Amino acid sequence: MPGTERWLPDANTILRYLLGDDADLSAKATEFWEGVREGRRIAFLREAVLLECVYVLQRFYKVPRAAIAERLRGLLAYKGLVAAEQELLDQSLELYGRESLDYIDCLLASSAFRGDGQVFSFDKKLNKLAAGNR
Repeated sequence: MPGTERWLPDANTILRYLLGDDADLSAKATEFWEGVREGRRIAFLREAVLLECVYVLQRFYKVPRAAIAERLRGLLAYKGLVAAEQELLDQSLELYGRESLDYIDCLLASSAFRGDGQVFSFDKKLNKLAAGNR
């Protein structure tokens, strides 16, 4: 879209938006992310930013895995959101929401599912999941 703003948001903007825990910052984050949802803004989401969000929501805020997966998968569907390998990120979040593996392990398993290669790990649960192709 000509004239559409393009942004590289950090994890804090996503966290304030999802958590609504700081009146001022959450309001600014909501205004920003609603623009992305509607396609008025283009936001390029980096994989590392998504990983940081998962980590902080799980470790510090104790948000249940299924809720983390649901909210972040919803964000990936925003009209103005662009992410490298968006389908892979979506699938890895779906796995994360239902498995007891770390997010990175779910990302590796998702990569194996689509044929990127075989997982090499000492984690038996990861190896079993990746070999089972879901």
